Amino acid sequence: MVDIINIEELYKSKVLAIWNNFKTIPVLNELDCEYRKSPILPKTVIKDSILFVGCNPSFRLGTEIKEENKAIEFYPLKDDQKDRYFDKFKRIATYCDNSKWSHIDLIFMRETKQEVVADITYTNVDFIKQQLDIAFEIISKSNPRVLVVTDSLSSEFFGKKKVKKHNKFENIWKGFNLNFDLNFDNEIGAYWVEINGKSTPIVFSGMLSGQRAMDIGSYERLMWQIKLILKKTYA
Repeated sequence: MVDIINIEELYKSKVLAIWNNFKTIPVLNELDCEYRKSPILPKTVIKDSILFVGCNPSFRLGTEIKEENKAIEFYPLKDDQKDRYFDKFKRIATYCDNSKWSHIDLIFMRETKQEVVADITYTNVDFIKQQLDIAFEIISKSNPRVLVVTDSLSSEFFGKKKVKKHNKFENIWKGFNLNFDLNFDNEIGAYWVEINGKSTPIVFSGMLSGQRAMDIGSYERLMWQIKLILKKTYA
C-alpha cells in the first residue's frame, strides 16, 4: 500500500490563511492577474518516492479557473495524470525500475513569469517564507528517496547562491550547506541534505518542461544519474 501525505486535509486552512493575511499586497491585486489569488497544490504527496521540486505552478493566460477552485485548488498526482507537464517525471520513474514519484512546488501562487516570484522575495518576503515553511514541512514528512530540484530559483530556496544573493533574507533559506568544493559527492554527482533526520541525496537540474526545458542529452543524463543514486543508496 502506498503511504501518502494528504495535503488538502492537512494544509488547506493554512494556505488559505496565508492568502487571507496577504490579500492586500500589490502582487495579488495587479490588473489582469486575478489568477494569483487562487493558490494550487497537489492533493497528496507519496512518501519514500522520487520527489520532484519546482518553484511555482504556471498559468496559461486565457485559462479559466473554475468557480469552486477560485479560493484554492488541489490537483491529483497519479501515473495516469493527463497533464503533459508531468510526462518527463513519469518517464524518469519508469526508467528507475518503476519507482514511486511525486511533485511539489515550493510556492503555491500561479504565475508563469518566475521573475515575479523572485521580486516578491524583496517586496513581501514573509508571503514567500510562510509558503516555504509549509512546503519544506511537507518535504520533510515525505521522507523522499531522492530530491530532484527542477529550476534555478527553487535551488536558491534550498541554499544555492546563498552568499551571492538574498544574503539579508536568512529566514527564507532552508539552511542547507551546499558548497561544491566542500561537500559535493563526486561518486553520485549530488549533494546530501538532512531531511526528516536522515541524509538524503539532492540533485539540482534544469527545468524538465516548457520553453526553457533542458535539452534531450541533459535529460537522459539526469535519468541515468537518478537511477545510479537510487541503486547506490538503496541497494
